[in-house]
Amino acid sequence: MSDAVYFQFTRYSQPILVIFGTIGAVLNQALFYYRKPLRMSSCSLYFRMLSLNDLLVIYITILPLWLASQFNINPSTSYDWYCRLKTYLTDSLYTFSPYLVVLACLDRLCTSSTNNRLRKIATIRIASYLIPCTAAFIFAAYSHIFAGYKRGVVGNISYCASFDASYSKFIGLYILFFLCIIPPILMVILCSITLILLRRQRRRIMPVNQARLRQRDNQLLKMLFMYVTLNVICNVPFAVTYVMLTFEQPKYVALHVSLFRLFGLLINVNFSTSFYVYTLGTPFYRHELYNFIMVIKNKIQQTSGVYVQKRETHGSVRT
Repeated sequence: MSDAVYFQFTRYSQPILVIFGTIGAVLNQALFYYRKPLRMSSCSLYFRMLSLNDLLVIYITILPLWLASQFNINPSTSYDWYCRLKTYLTDSLYTFSPYLVVLACLDRLCTSSTNNRLRKIATIRIASYLIPCTAAFIFAAYSHIFAGYKRGVVGNISYCASFDASYSKFIGLYILFFLCIIPPILMVILCSITLILLRRQRRRIMPVNQARLRQRDNQLLKMLFMYVTLNVICNVPFAVTYVMLTFEQPKYVALHVSLFRLFGLLINVNFSTSFYVYTLGTPFYRHELYNFIMVIKNKIQQTSGVYVQKRETHGSVRT
């Protein structure tokens, strides 16, 4: 991918991701919070955190990358502290997302189990503990970036990168395993066990209220499978090419550089399309979204009606 093609592709693709990603993340937050059938599920808490993480990635990573490529606004090449902090936050937030899905997969497994101890894990109270503990672990695991990355000048050009070849190889393999190998393996294992448990329960005759809860749980599981698929498609190619480049430095293969640039744009898709792929991809959530929109519409109409009535009353009094 030539510089001109990359420039034009980035110019139009990244703003679309920012705009639609923001709208989708905000709608996800509202949907999972205000709709009671969704709010009562512990799995929804993980999806809400995913949406919040998407917003952070959009405005900490995607938007600054677009500003740097299009307008040469890049504080990473001017301030050493910003270089280290931005790299640290980017890698941490990228990694936090798939591990939230691992927790959601675990939550669905526990919900599908007949073991009471496992079912007690699938609660909002437990989820509220697991989320910050996972975040603390991941952000601590990437703390070495502050020592490994820095701002440097090569040939009168300023870069934000790791200038230690050994550390570059280490961080490449670190991201490959920690971000792109371990989470998908855990997702597949947990979802496979969940499917086995669900198949065993299909022959059971359940009351109507339990059948509705089971339908909601199946929709959540479908969303998880969709996320796992998109996660692998977007993340793994980026990590593989990243590792290839770290072992090729300082003599890079032009094709690998082009692939790395392309996959670097592709990985951002994962953080801007969750609402459209997962929420709108399941009938249950489309129905909940429709109900949420209708509630907002009715409130706006009621507010407008009260305002018009007050104006008419005020006008009649003056007359």
